[in-house]
Amino acid sequence: MRRWNSLVLVVLLLAVFTVGASADPQTKSLIINPSPKSDLQVRLWTDKGTGDPAYRVGERVQLYFEVNQNAYVTIYDINADGKITKLFPNYQQSNDYARRNRVYRVPDGYEIYAAPPTGEETLLIVASRNNPVDYPELLRENGLDRLLSRLRRRLALSGEDWAMDICALRILPDRIRNIRLDVDSNLWGVTLYVDGSYVGELPQRVDLTPGEHQLVALKSGYKAAIRDIYVDQSSENGKWAVRLEALKTPRTSSVEGDLRFDFEIKL
Repeated sequence: MRRWNSLVLVVLLLAVFTVGASADPQTKSLIINPSPKSDLQVRLWTDKGTGDPAYRVGERVQLYFEVNQNAYVTIYDINADGKITKLFPNYQQSNDYARRNRVYRVPDGYEIYAAPPTGEETLLIVASRNNPVDYPELLRENGLDRLLSRLRRRLALSGEDWAMDICALRILPDRIRNIRLDVDSNLWGVTLYVDGSYVGELPQRVDLTPGEHQLVALKSGYKAAIRDIYVDQSSENGKWAVRLEALKTPRTSSVEGDLRFDFEIKL
């Protein structure tokens, strides 16, 4: 499950998204300060549109973008901690040149999954008419404001004709799921109780819901085996091999033995 260090590729990266034939190209996010007198436009949306899209950790995400003029395209991901990653182009999709009025998708032929940290994630797309936006030093910045400030400055100095768009989304914690526990013992006749309720003789497979649980394995003549388990979003399926320790049997009193022996002799 890329289980976004922001969005994380099946392969690397950060951030977002799954192919959706139902993606809405009419859903528009904010165009931010295009270069003066430029007719270049770019827009970015997700398979859940741009109206506060939210993704659970581990959920696949899909991005779409479009330009109205032929242009080079770069997409940055800024996670909830402010870390910046270049999401596109990448070694899976290295061609950053987009033809006008065509819808492109990221990822294409691979997958990206939502990953921690949870919170608001921001995607920034930049289209430049003449040259690719390739400023590696921008990845050392922190946060959207710093990135925008440095990026605008670099583009202005280059004289590039450019346009930008942003799309904000939320990364939510993964839903806590039940886990499965296989319980077995090397002894026969061992009974299992979960949270005080009888389950049956081992072996048993039990499903544990989120929260605290206590498992108790019992057999006559043996000490009880107890295991406490707390199930949360990081818990995984597992096994419990029960090992019971035999109770010590009381030794016969030597005094009782002597008395019995003396009594029999006297008879």
